[in-house]
Amino acid sequence: MNQPIREAVSTPTGWLMAPTRDFCLFFIRDPKSVMVAPTVFTQPWYCTEEGIPTKLKNTRRLDYESAHETWNELLSNNWELVEHQINDAA
Repeated sequence: MNQPIREAVSTPTGWLMAPTRDFCLFFIRDPKSVMVAPTVFTQPWYCTEEGIPTKLKNTRRLDYESAHETWNELLSNNWELVEHQINDAA
């Protein structure tokens, strides 16, 4: 008997930089969350003028829908995905 293959839901992952470049937001999937209902950690960071994160503000856990909505809203408000990820796991 063939077992159905479960795939992980794609979650927002990576660094988004504010248009002012003084603030960035890190999205990372909670490794302990279940595949079909993932949760995402978000971490806002203060940044240098070069866009380098220097100080963590806090950490929050969001459900998939909230994380996805926040990710898309920030991108539509001129936040930029950082191409050169600081953490290769992101």
